[in-house]
Amino acid sequence: MILYKQFGLNAREAAEITADVVEIIKRKLDDEKAVEFLKSKYSSEKLLFAVLMIGRITGMSLAIQDIEKAKMILTDFSRLIKILDEKGKDELIKILEREILEEAYAEEELKKGYV
Repeated sequence: MILYKQFGLNAREAAEITADVVEIIKRKLDDEKAVEFLKSKYSSEKLLFAVLMIGRITGMSLAIQDIEKAKMILTDFSRLIKILDEKGKDELIKILEREILEEAYAEEELKKGYV
């Protein structure tokens, strides 16, 4: 089945959402602004489709524009797959949670340094 139909959308809705996603990427909106923009326009299945499209289009764009960043992403993803295979999902969740919290903490410390 065509992807947009799996979300219960018609071709026009899928095209409008994809156009908004392209606009977000072109304008280089940061995550916070992109989320607010999408939340102001869409909900439920349309919002899910928009988020999926952002991931797909951004990934393709990154792979085309910066091969080294694309390689880094693939390497990290391979690391996560290896953890899942060798240690299981519970351990993967623990590792990801720790890394997410470390990143959030580092970001907060960076902000404190600028204030």
